[in-house]
Amino acid sequence: MTPRLRTLFGGALAALLCAACGISTDDSPRNIPAVDQQRLGVTADRSAGAATGTARVYLLAPESAGQSQALQAVARDVDETAIDLLTALFAGPNVVELDSQFRTALPAGVQLLSTTRRGGVLRVDVSKELGQLSGEVLVAAVAQIVFTASEVDGVESVNILINGADQQWPSGNGELQSAPLTVYDYPGLVQSSQPAYPAIPTPVQP
Repeated sequence: MTPRLRTLFGGALAALLCAACGISTDDSPRNIPAVDQQRLGVTADRSAGAATGTARVYLLAPESAGQSQALQAVARDVDETAIDLLTALFAGPNVVELDSQFRTALPAGVQLLSTTRRGGVLRVDVSKELGQLSGEVLVAAVAQIVFTASEVDGVESVNILINGADQQWPSGNGELQSAPLTVYDYPGLVQSSQPAYPAIPTPVQP
């Protein structure tokens, strides 16, 4: 075989191998199997803690037909300090929780800047992204912070700041307030993991 033929043959063979290894395109749209789908706008933070331990953070519970949005406590294996609990909260749901339809109302990119304790009031300083929310999403995000921060022993109320500045935040009914927030400002928002109490039997009349 002459050098010229060897060159032509080698080029043709390389082209065939590249074509065989390429990824073909579809002629028409096709469904992606559920196991391969990733929910749009939701990414799993690989640094989010495992759902173990005694510490608790609050996420949005899986949605149920006919029920309003609710928070549910999930476990985290972290120290039960304000900075550790809130850092775990801001990391969002872990992979297993995402698969179980847990969500967070905290916006992408929001950062926990600092926490400061003054008596029973915990001051939580966060970045500006939290203030860009509105409506029920804002209520849920603020409630997540308040309930998680209130897991810290001795914390009675929570004051949320944006870049060091005080803000007004909505309570559970949507009304803005300047005072530090407590879990009692969000009645009925947390989904209980306790079983329903049995009905009390009606006393039998003699």
